[in-house]
Amino acid sequence: MSKEIDQPESTGRPHVDRTSEVLNRMARSLEEGEVPIEILNDEEVHEREMERIFGQSWVYVGHESEIPEPGDYRQRRIGKDPFIFTRTEQGEIKVLFNSCRHRGANVCRAEKGNTTHFRCPYHGWTYQNNGDLVGVPQKGAGFSHLDADEYGLHEAPHVDDYNDLVFACVNPDAPPLEEHLGGATWFLDMYFDFIDMEVIGDPHRWEVDIDWKTPTENFYGDNYHVPMGHKSAIDVGVGSDTATGEKQSELYGVADCDGHGFSFYQIESEEPSFWGHPPEVVETFNDDVLTDEQYEVARKSGVTLGSVFPNLSFIFLGGSDDPDKGSVGTFCLRQWQPRGPGKMEAWNWVLAPEHASQEYKERVYEVGMGLFSPSGSFEVDDIGIWEGMDDAAESVFAKDGKVRTLFTMGSAPDAAATEVSDWDGPGTAYVDGGLTDENQLDFYRAWHDAMTTEGVQ
Repeated sequence: MSKEIDQPESTGRPHVDRTSEVLNRMARSLEEGEVPIEILNDEEVHEREMERIFGQSWVYVGHESEIPEPGDYRQRRIGKDPFIFTRTEQGEIKVLFNSCRHRGANVCRAEKGNTTHFRCPYHGWTYQNNGDLVGVPQKGAGFSHLDADEYGLHEAPHVDDYNDLVFACVNPDAPPLEEHLGGATWFLDMYFDFIDMEVIGDPHRWEVDIDWKTPTENFYGDNYHVPMGHKSAIDVGVGSDTATGEKQSELYGVADCDGHGFSFYQIESEEPSFWGHPPEVVETFNDDVLTDEQYEVARKSGVTLGSVFPNLSFIFLGGSDDPDKGSVGTFCLRQWQPRGPGKMEAWNWVLAPEHASQEYKERVYEVGMGLFSPSGSFEVDDIGIWEGMDDAAESVFAKDGKVRTLFTMGSAPDAAATEVSDWDGPGTAYVDGGLTDENQLDFYRAWHDAMTTEGVQ
């Protein structure tokens, strides 16, 4: 249930906490299935997100396969905070704050690499890749009083992984990662326990004038936009060939899943689907790790997408970037990095089954880039549409809650989307899930709860 937040006590002089007013209006509008568009491009809302969401929640920082060897590192961010995602000489994964303890300069300036030490370019303070301070120029002359053990690089207070997905949280009082993931683990097991995945190449990154919330909500399960938004790609024969409607199938949406949302296209056929992977690749999967119910969902899956709150999304499909080339099972992890009000940096990782052939992995990467890179057939469709939403959101006309977006599809008594009574997974599943907004509305409920809750999320 959405809640209103207390306004500051009167001090006898005018005081307007505009963000609180926006959130209070939103508490009321959520009950009606509506969201004020002004939250998508607002400076004060953005700043509160940095504190209440990215300063409190578990945030994805990378996949273990990105740093396979001791000394490997990559630069990453939690909200707007700079961190180093690294593997120490002892093989331990660390998430180090990229700021020298002396004057605060970045000690790591390359995007990725392999090193035993990080050295500050300002005064030369040097840290091992586990964060320990091991070198201070002129220490005897100027810093004889310094206890080096007390001045290692700061670390994210919590770092944990789930099936090789590494998350970090800067809130020292955060609950355990699995508590944050909740029902999402039921789905993540199908992709990262059932299949040994590895990242292929570097994540593709690009900046766009779009609020991070828009694509996150879309990946909770906006299948309604596909026939219109992606018509041009579908017409030329690219995209998914495991969701063509040529076989009996059902589209499901999952809401009420501990703040996360999922959608999956199920093909009713004697032949297994497994997201378009061929039999020789499926044979490498770990078929003894899933429950019977999970295995059945995986076996029938043509396309799956979802989002883990706050800003990690994925899409898994069998498809092709070229109607004249073969189809493969392609998995893309997406992260929507906030860069300011109405601005984000999109990250796209392509993953493939670790034990597949090199030729197959290269084809997976080719399809992933062809569909979901900055110039990908599907990506350009979405970006061109989403940018207009933020133009509207920052308008004077949209302020004070005058303009709301609608999330009521599927709420009428005679709606096509119906709750699945015998659903064995977490949350609430809806069949004809492309015709309900419940899973997407759940994102804004989770967002509002995080924005109006003090302390631990």
